Amino acid sequence: MRMCKESVSFYTFLILYVGGNSILALQDVTTDLFGSESYGTVAAFGDFNSDKQTDIFIIRQQSELVIFLADLKAPYFKPKVRIPKGNFTKDYIISSVVPGDYDGDSKMDVLLTVHTKDKPVWETSVFVFWGNNQTLEAGGRIELNRTFTDEPLVMDFNGDMIPDIFGVVNGVTQVCYLKERKMVWQPALGSGVKKMHVPHSNAFIDLNQDFTAGK
Repeated sequence: MRMCKESVSFYTFLILYVGGNSILALQDVTTDLFGSESYGTVAAFGDFNSDKQTDIFIIRQQSELVIFLADLKAPYFKPKVRIPKGNFTKDYIISSVVPGDYDGDSKMDVLLTVHTKDKPVWETSVFVFWGNNQTLEAGGRIELNRTFTDEPLVMDFNGDMIPDIFGVVNGVTQVCYLKERKMVWQPALGSGVKKMHVPHSNAFIDLNQDFTAGK
């Protein structure tokens, strides 16, 4: 997700009944939801702190991630967790955010795909920040030691209910497992697979009914 405009806007549909006729209308609820913090690019949704409410992940200035946690009082989403620009050793641009439990400890982690300004956008690096329910572990993160060609795909490749990271590395399809925070790389598809397009469109589905994602 790459957007230039730093703004967040949410609208709700209202159905008004006037004289037996229904009228559809839009209402701007951005201020009610975010207050004065309504700027950035909405990148993902997820229940980060396991309170059964949906939280919002927002990218700011292409280099900072802010997690807005849901609240019962207005504004209904409050910025509580941040991954600031200074958390990276290089001047990275964040291209996507994928929340998920990557190490299998039942706490939501945050995966960021990034690229540098001086390299093509399809040379993608991946960081995973380890979650600790209400926040992220201080200094707790892992940077994948291989660079993907184009954006990787997050999927449960081996059927263990833990998301894995699939993509192309040096022209070869590979998958990275992070269970128990141990980085393990394995070849993903057979040698007969044709070269994937850039940009690609990945999808997965259980094609042979073995309860494992096909590709």
